Amino acid sequence: MPRLSRRNFLKGAAGVGVGLTLTRLGFRYIDPSLPGAAEEEIFRYYAYASWEDLYREKWTWDKVTWGTHLVDCYPGGCSFRVYTKDGIVWREEQAGVYPQIEDGVPDMNPRGCQKGSCFSEVMYGAERLKYPLKRTGERGEGKWQRITWDEAFAEIADATLEAIDEDGPETIIYEFGSGNGGSVNGSAPAWRLMRLIGGTTLDSNGLTSDYNVGLYQTFGKFNFCSSIDDWYHSDLLLVWHMNPLYTRIPSAHYIAEARYHGTDIVSIAPDYNASSIHADLFVPVNPGTDAALALAMCKIIVEEGLVNEEFVREQTDLSLLVRADTQRFLREEDLEEDGREDQLYWLDEKTGDVVKAPRGSLDLEGRAPALNGSTEVTLRDGATVQVRPAFEIMRERISEYTVERAAEITGIRPGIIRNLAKKVAKAKAIHILQGFSVCKYYHGDLMERAMALLLALTGNFGRKGTGMRGWNSAQLVASNLLKTKPGLEGFLQFARNARETEKRILDEDDTRTEEMVLIETERLEVRGETVAEGIPATPLMVPPAFYWYHHAGYREVWNNPDWNDPGMKRTFDDYMDEAMERGWWDGLVRPAADKTPRVYLGVAGSTLRRTRGGFKQLLKHTWPNYKLIVSCDIRMSSTAAFSDIVLPAAGFYEKVDFRFPTAHTNFLTFTDKAVEPVGEAKPEWEIFALLARKIEDQAKARGIERYEDDSGRAYDLHDLYGTFTMGGAIKEHEGEKLADEMVKDTVRVGALPEKTDLKKVREEGIIRFTGLGADAVGVGLATDIRPGETISPLKWHVERKVPYPTYTRRIQFYIDHDWFLEAGEELPVHKPPPKMGGDFPLNMMSGHQRWSIHSTNVINQTLLRTHRGHPLVIMNPIDAEARGVKDGEEVRIFNDFEEFHIRTKFSSATQPGTVIVYHAWEPYQHRNWKSYDNVVPGMIKWLHLAGGYGHLNYWRWNWVQQQVDRAVRVEVEKMT
Repeated sequence: MPRLSRRNFLKGAAGVGVGLTLTRLGFRYIDPSLPGAAEEEIFRYYAYASWEDLYREKWTWDKVTWGTHLVDCYPGGCSFRVYTKDGIVWREEQAGVYPQIEDGVPDMNPRGCQKGSCFSEVMYGAERLKYPLKRTGERGEGKWQRITWDEAFAEIADATLEAIDEDGPETIIYEFGSGNGGSVNGSAPAWRLMRLIGGTTLDSNGLTSDYNVGLYQTFGKFNFCSSIDDWYHSDLLLVWHMNPLYTRIPSAHYIAEARYHGTDIVSIAPDYNASSIHADLFVPVNPGTDAALALAMCKIIVEEGLVNEEFVREQTDLSLLVRADTQRFLREEDLEEDGREDQLYWLDEKTGDVVKAPRGSLDLEGRAPALNGSTEVTLRDGATVQVRPAFEIMRERISEYTVERAAEITGIRPGIIRNLAKKVAKAKAIHILQGFSVCKYYHGDLMERAMALLLALTGNFGRKGTGMRGWNSAQLVASNLLKTKPGLEGFLQFARNARETEKRILDEDDTRTEEMVLIETERLEVRGETVAEGIPATPLMVPPAFYWYHHAGYREVWNNPDWNDPGMKRTFDDYMDEAMERGWWDGLVRPAADKTPRVYLGVAGSTLRRTRGGFKQLLKHTWPNYKLIVSCDIRMSSTAAFSDIVLPAAGFYEKVDFRFPTAHTNFLTFTDKAVEPVGEAKPEWEIFALLARKIEDQAKARGIERYEDDSGRAYDLHDLYGTFTMGGAIKEHEGEKLADEMVKDTVRVGALPEKTDLKKVREEGIIRFTGLGADAVGVGLATDIRPGETISPLKWHVERKVPYPTYTRRIQFYIDHDWFLEAGEELPVHKPPPKMGGDFPLNMMSGHQRWSIHSTNVINQTLLRTHRGHPLVIMNPIDAEARGVKDGEEVRIFNDFEEFHIRTKFSSATQPGTVIVYHAWEPYQHRNWKSYDNVVPGMIKWLHLAGGYGHLNYWRWNWVQQQVDRAVRVEVEKMT
């Protein structure tokens, strides 16, 4: 049989049309490690006679396996069938195996999108990493040398041990991203290793800005969401700053099906996007003015007596009494010598008495807390003060949001605001699909708080078809992070430690709910009080803002008063210093300001692309200080291109894994090892187990097996590999064994059906969860998962009267933290976006593009052929004409922070004064490697440094500062 190189075959195939979309057909994979297998000839030619033969052969295969895509898409976890022939993935397609959950509600089929349907293009694409590489030129120069895995591990181990010995383990920085959302592999193995050696893991929500901070401020959590089929129960869907036809492709059919079922669909967005055209009403809102719209509707509902008062009294803090002199809640410590700081009060409407609001239950037990009126109380020092319900203050504050003023702010006609408010008041079940765009505005927290107020006033939480969309991913037990022993013994050991921690927390306050206990457990974890025997007390993760502030040059950026809220009373530094002095972030500032980061490890993420302004700030301030930069990924990202060592990870069809689950779909989704990894790529569990062994060996040789971090936590490397592999029970090549361990532990906590194991998962491909899991994130759903029913979150609070994990133990709209009072944000208000980037005439908006999930598919050749195939800025023709710019022309976009170049695309659906750049394009796809992120200063809101107040305390993924990138001010200039 003739042999032919891949390149020469493709040259010939292109001439006869064979290679249009099936460029890798006609080859049989040959393991390059086999004797006589030349590296450039790892494919064997098949003598196809014509394109018809290729088409016929497309429908033959050697085996079919389950597959899914381990990326952080929304909600993702789509089950696919993967077809393999001659050791190569031949094709993939949606599995269509999702059962109907509830009678009368459509099923979830078919789950999948165009990205998943051609992921194999990425597997075999030019960007795919196949071998360990070492930089030979300057960082970013593109000069590489292929090295062995052992050589790579040796260099990483040496740099790690030098950092530990000279500067401390906290100078080893670990970031993980959205590009490999596996559960067995992906980010978790390196995370486990960082805990064992004392490295600094940066909070992934702080890195991606996918955190609904306004929901957290209001509910004490943002980790709740309905299942996508629950949207069908709504009679009003407010698609608010979400474009599901781009970002929720597998789920968007529920919006159409709900509409056919009689649901009103309202699209509220700055642009007439692909989803808006399918709505019953489009509401074009000026960027960043959504709080004014929501509060104007709240005003109408309050003034016209349309408030669901029973819900407001029972579920919210608006019935709690506030002092007129300090604007703070009336507390027991105000009235009694040894009174509690967190015991608050009502005004009983029937008796006129001031009574304690229960802390252990939301049940009113026949009482009627007043929403209006005032009274006088005597303080413990004998002074008297007026108090009134927070509802009274809220009503006064929203009175300024007349429809006429709201129309001026938002650009929406008064009649539309009135009609929409009436529609909201009339609806029986309202769901807001607000996406992750809102939280990326500087004042996105105020926008989300105002939206939540609108739903609370109408009683639209805790029932089918109601609520707002947060996020939840916790039902699969993370055995690979928590356990030091395998099997039931390890599970019971972990359970004993958890029970001991729970007892300690309840001894402090026995009115805490299960959810509150689990949150406090998380806080102990992140502050370094271990609950896992045998695992050092390394903080689970820490907010990245302090790393950026001290080590990436953002201190100067964030102190620019012109780019911050004009209402800030002090400098950013003043707030940061106060937060540190008051100990709100003790133990979470890693590495400390006086410690220089030494080693960087990134897994499945690209910090130079993702960090807002990061390509400028990190390369200038942080990169020069790193002695070693390591990227582990399936593809050559921009960050990998600027790394010292690159490690190739196995692809999504090349290892056994589960896509991290989410209650949006509520299924555990399996991907099997359909083929061997390309080249020398390895699964991440194997990579970091072998690295642990190398660190252990070289630590012994150096004599630095035991050490402490700067907080006095002790570490011991003498059996690092043994601890990592749970006593050698799950070795580097036994990822499948770990997968089975995780499934069985999840069964043990009641979150998967009895007798489920990996064998059953492999047979069925998907398994529906039966419970919430074992940690605070899962329990945040606060609902029971029942057979034959969609998932509606927060039912425990509404039906069982379980308190919320907020300071007030209720849905909290009044935040009397001194910083919030100083800022005038104790209640939701509208504030315009600050002029981030400078005083320029255009607002630059962003969002996920239709053709990629993050940057995974940005050079997928099949997808690039479905659109213009390059980065572009969407402009209104009016703005373009004013600047003499033509469609498709390359322009310069700039502000006082930086600049980038991009081609234009005209659209009258974009508001004048606004330009849109869908992100995820790699910097290397732009002139001078400068992408849209280059003009984003990466501001954070100063109030998010607040702490020491109930739920305003950090825990994993919650109350974490995040950079914002919506409504950045720019100008567009014609290239000369």
